[in-house]
Amino acid sequence: MLLCLIVLFSPARVGAADGVGLTVYNQNFAVVREHRAMDLAGGRSTVRFDNVAATIVPESVQFRCLQPAGGAKVIEQNYEFDLVNADKLLTKYIDRGVSVVTREGEVLDGKLLSFDAGQLVLTNDDGVQLVPRGENIKDIRFSTLPEGLLTKPTLVWQIESQQAGPHDVEVAYRANNIVWQVDYRATADGDGSHVDLSGWVTVTNNTGATYADAHLKLMAGDVNVVEDEAEAMPAAVPMRALARRGKATTQFEEKSFAEYHLYTLPRPTTIRDKQTKQIELIDVTGIPVKRRYVYRGEGNKVAVMLEFKNAKTVHPDLGMPLPKGPIRVFQIDADRQAEFLGSDAIDHTSKDEPVKIRVGYAFDLTAERTQLDQRRPAQRVNEQDWRIRLRNHKDNAVKIEVIERLQGGANWTVPRESHPHEKKDFNTIVYTVDVPANSERVVTYTARYQW
Repeated sequence: MLLCLIVLFSPARVGAADGVGLTVYNQNFAVVREHRAMDLAGGRSTVRFDNVAATIVPESVQFRCLQPAGGAKVIEQNYEFDLVNADKLLTKYIDRGVSVVTREGEVLDGKLLSFDAGQLVLTNDDGVQLVPRGENIKDIRFSTLPEGLLTKPTLVWQIESQQAGPHDVEVAYRANNIVWQVDYRATADGDGSHVDLSGWVTVTNNTGATYADAHLKLMAGDVNVVEDEAEAMPAAVPMRALARRGKATTQFEEKSFAEYHLYTLPRPTTIRDKQTKQIELIDVTGIPVKRRYVYRGEGNKVAVMLEFKNAKTVHPDLGMPLPKGPIRVFQIDADRQAEFLGSDAIDHTSKDEPVKIRVGYAFDLTAERTQLDQRRPAQRVNEQDWRIRLRNHKDNAVKIEVIERLQGGANWTVPRESHPHEKKDFNTIVYTVDVPANSERVVTYTARYQW
């Protein structure tokens, strides 16, 4: 015959005992790992593991006995989340005694017959009393917490243990409603030739649990997630340090993991429930940047682009894969004040790939795109004549890239053009035009389509 015992395991907060690991994905969930020392009875016992995240995915829970290896296993699990509130307590106390304290301090003792949002119905030696709720009631007192009501989400396990005594266990599960993102700030110098780039990670925790002294990791990449399917728990991997202005850093360290990238904070941090925490990810000064002017046929607006390569050959502190996130761009003016230029968003950017930021449209550059003619010189042949006027009202010369989209569904050629083009892909050509200060340049070309 198996002896069945109940073991209560109730840490004050997640991570308060032997430690917790938290890997947060940028898809609104995290994998939580807890290492615990648990004193288990031999044979079968019931263990309550509370203070788990309120947004736990129960089917993702994994239990491992690390020491002794394989010395215990979970044979049954229940997730209990019927948390106590006022109406649940009142429901449990129907036909039981309660004490009601009114606003004036009067204490009414009696058996609770029923209740609703407006009143309580009590019976005592004086008969049946209707007690209005709301501001009329200061307090309701109960003798005990009824069985079956919980103050926090709890996992209840049936555990089979080979021996009684201390066990070192690891519990891992997925919790939803925690997310992270990176916000970047780029500050250009006075002439716009170099930028300082900083990035801060923002972690927002709405899981219903606090993770004390957590070992925090961030997973960057688009992980395929099947709804309501338990996810495998990734293993820990070693990291390398990110150089920060030539000095060792206590901020995030990055390493490739499978097809994604992990960013590990090499120090513990506490992430409280209902908290937004910000931690520095990157801080690089003096990055050489290229300013580009691009016209894509969008009315008369010429876009301003800033571009640099995320490579150590450009700057020794670059080359770390950059997670996606919004980026705000500033530039230092003549008064040494940082003025806002515009904002954009970058996608996940690997090392040695370009970072392209569109900050807005140039005030002193305009363009005008006009179709001059269209004709059919032969059967299944169509020709279109185009003109693009580029005006530069600046006091310095600029290069403007004119990006033209052709009809990719047809065989096309450019038999006539005023400037040589570069073919980018099957339906895109680019003209790079030098426009002198306070001058105009005109680009013309003929696109021939043949079916």
